[in-house]
Amino acid sequence: MEAIDPRFLPITTTSGQRLHGHVSFLASPALSGRQPGSPGNRQAAHYIEEQFRAVGLHPLPSLGGYRQVISPKIGDNLLGFIPPTTDTGAARWIVIGAHFDHLGYPFLGADDNASSVAILIETARHMAALTHHGILFVAFNSEESPYFGTAEMGSQFLFHHLPPELGGAANLQAVIIMDLMGGVHWAAAKDAIFAIGAEKSPALYRRLKQTSASSLKVFPVGIHLVEEIPGIGHKAFSDYDVFRNHGLPFLFLSAGRTPRYHTAGDVASTLHYERMAAAVEWLRTLTVLIDQDEAPYGFHAERVELADEVASFREIVDHATQDGTIIPGTSRWSLHKLRQDAEWLRNVDTAVPTPETLDRLERISIRVQCLMADYSGCFTF
Repeated sequence: MEAIDPRFLPITTTSGQRLHGHVSFLASPALSGRQPGSPGNRQAAHYIEEQFRAVGLHPLPSLGGYRQVISPKIGDNLLGFIPPTTDTGAARWIVIGAHFDHLGYPFLGADDNASSVAILIETARHMAALTHHGILFVAFNSEESPYFGTAEMGSQFLFHHLPPELGGAANLQAVIIMDLMGGVHWAAAKDAIFAIGAEKSPALYRRLKQTSASSLKVFPVGIHLVEEIPGIGHKAFSDYDVFRNHGLPFLFLSAGRTPRYHTAGDVASTLHYERMAAAVEWLRTLTVLIDQDEAPYGFHAERVELADEVASFREIVDHATQDGTIIPGTSRWSLHKLRQDAEWLRNVDTAVPTPETLDRLERISIRVQCLMADYSGCFTF
């Protein structure tokens, strides 16, 4: 099975063309990989600021503009909002965010994470004001190492310095974070994204399950299936982390890693722009559904949706073991393990999420992610 070549995926819609334009600028050699504090990072911030203005987002008065300064050395987060149509004086908020920094030259970061920033901008363009919730769009800086998990990480900084217009963290109804939204490698996953973490908030998860899109396949996946690495332990991966750690309802969206992740091959010509365009419309639909819920969403740190997790990976592994849809680069040993996984998924009891069941499902998830990114040793999980 050969890897899909994204250069031959047509861009047929206006939305897809706009997305391509954003990524082409943000991941251009002129910006040299958008490393925090660099001239290229500041050029990217200026571009995002101008796009926020062009699509009609409001600046926060307390910031005096679209920029939240993290530090003179690192640079800024970019924030813009759409106020609700109902002025209650104490609006709740939906946050939609993605980081815009990357590793610096020669790593240009088209998928990581210009793809998600492009979706952020185009979602803001197409989003009408909601009735009950303000929408805060955030382009985070300083997500990549060495800032991840530190006080200087853009999402950490925002959470601990929330603008007063938001009225405090308790007013955040849902936080939606995107990362790696454009990459494509495996043909069977060409039109799929993964929706992760909403299971911690039953009402948010219900809204997630109500969404549909004709040209986008959305797999609900538990956050434990992404973060629990066999032999390593727990590892967080993106800007959702600080919000999850403070018990806020969150959703992490991603198309997953490809072999171009954190390489010089992550360039604008390697993305699937029509899937990104479908994600814009899907995200807009989800946000409108969330607005129907005025009561605060709960958060249950240990909650899983085992039946749906199994259903997601049953479909994924079924494709990964069929002759015509094997993940490119799958070794005979990995294929043998996947066939064992497929048999287990067909017969597992989903009534009770036992530690043994969760561990096996986590190993299946990591194996699939490993194969999709073309890492070695995928059969060992």
